[in-house]
Amino acid sequence: MALKAPVMKKVDVAATAAPASPSASVQISGHVDLGAASGQQVAAGEQADTLVYFVPSNGGARAKAAHYTVYTHNRDFNPEAIAVPQGSTVTFVNLDEVRHNVFSVTPGAAFDLGYQGSGEKAAHVFGRAGIVLVSCNVHHSMELDMLVVPTPYVGKVAADGSFILRGLPAGAGTLHFWNPRAQPASQSVTLPMSGVVRQQLLAIKPRMTTELNAGATP
Repeated sequence: MALKAPVMKKVDVAATAAPASPSASVQISGHVDLGAASGQQVAAGEQADTLVYFVPSNGGARAKAAHYTVYTHNRDFNPEAIAVPQGSTVTFVNLDEVRHNVFSVTPGAAFDLGYQGSGEKAAHVFGRAGIVLVSCNVHHSMELDMLVVPTPYVGKVAADGSFILRGLPAGAGTLHFWNPRAQPASQSVTLPMSGVVRQQLLAIKPRMTTELNAGATP
């Protein structure tokens, strides 16, 4: 499956810049709608598989790296989609009786862990922010969609599509939206702001098992 780059989308933003208050914690709230492309279906509450994160234009605080595990099982990745903070280490553990070769050819984030026999494991540090498509050189149908998040300002969308990000720095930045089934979207914002941000995403891929734990809180 070809990796598509994130695109800026024109969205209905019912929000305006608000005067800054030095003593107040800056936050942003909004709503995400997940629709279905032709041939796809979206279940109620599936918006909860969406991650929202804010990247300040001046860089801001860095994400806190951690350790995660992805399993190769039944000739598939488990989970099939994962979000991790930039700099995190992901260990790939082979639970199958056959060999796997985990690799990626994503520009700027390519790696190859070589062959792993049954019960073997290998790790990789994901130091470049963005989407990384991970595959298996032995079983070409295997695919892991990974998002490497460069910021600690992360939140998950609730089942009703709402979200709130708190403790954000004032100033300009970009608000990103990622659901493993949809093409990523982003929009420019300036904080603090009033009103609600609205974003439409379109599911173009089948539903998959996800682990969206890049510092996000439910």
